[in-house]
Amino acid sequence: MKRIMLMGAVISLIIFQIACSKKTGVDTAPGPNTNPPAVQSYPGFPLALTNDASKQIELYDPMMTDWNSSNAKKWSWSPTTTLGFSTNDIRTFGGGTDFKVRKMKIREDASYAAISDNSFAALIAYPSGQRVWSKIINGNLHAAELLPNGNIALAASDGNWVRVYASSQGADNNTYAEFSLGAAHAVLWDPAINGLWVTGQDLSNNAHILTALAVGGSDANPELTELRQYRVTLPTAWGHEISAYYGNNNLLWVTTNGGEYVFNKTTKAFSISPTNNLTFVKGMGNQPSGQIVLVRPDANKNPRPAVNCSLNSWSASTVDFYTSGGQWQGSRIVNGACFYKVKIVYDNYQ
Repeated sequence: MKRIMLMGAVISLIIFQIACSKKTGVDTAPGPNTNPPAVQSYPGFPLALTNDASKQIELYDPMMTDWNSSNAKKWSWSPTTTLGFSTNDIRTFGGGTDFKVRKMKIREDASYAAISDNSFAALIAYPSGQRVWSKIINGNLHAAELLPNGNIALAASDGNWVRVYASSQGADNNTYAEFSLGAAHAVLWDPAINGLWVTGQDLSNNAHILTALAVGGSDANPELTELRQYRVTLPTAWGHEISAYYGNNNLLWVTTNGGEYVFNKTTKAFSISPTNNLTFVKGMGNQPSGQIVLVRPDANKNPRPAVNCSLNSWSASTVDFYTSGGQWQGSRIVNGACFYKVKIVYDNYQ
């Protein structure tokens, strides 16, 4: 569903804004436009990319300078019957909209991953990929998070909700708590506030907000309640990504169609990201070293890269790297790829 926003300065510019990941807008803001240093390796955790072209979640090694080489891709996943998924799961999965790895203390520190796709969500054992829980869910799912108790949180932009499913209670459990939130796009668990950070719209007045939700009730019957003291209006419309700012637990990365920001939890203030406040950033985070990694649709870059995603207008064949101060370091390009979201494969919530 296209939403048209009128943004005036001196001359009005009509921009076709899209609240959902599987749609795009028109933007002329340039991407990196200076030549980076010689191609270099980037120490850090692996990077997970949701790839609409291959219909897989793929992990790449940032130390490898050529991501088209066979040894750059370290892991890939899609649902299969061997992994315990149904033929409907397999047919529905389109490459993913989110992927987060978490280590579960309640399960002897084993690692699991929360996955969302447009109409599909799953918890898997990581890195085996075996099914722990999954469900086909309508609503255009944009984000997933694995809670410390083994339940999964999901955000649905067309469904206008955030839900927590009691996935800890069995592979096919369908019990969930729901919080109404227009154009819901992001969910991130924060142990410091014991709640979920989310982005979306207040359905009563259409305000674009960042807020937090407390997860109450029991593992088997969760409940969701807004922590109103954290609610703030976003600096620009159509909130998208929320991710941990590794190295400072008081900060979060937050992106919207209109910009990218650093949010201070204490002051509830937004500051412009050091990466030149790029628009339409779909995935963004930082390595513990401070290096910033992000994905921005090829369709929103000016000029459009020579190697680009031709499958859709919300993905990219390029992943960009910046210093903590915002200086562009370089890119990794995968021929034919359509990367929508990038995630640091780091099991710490914050």
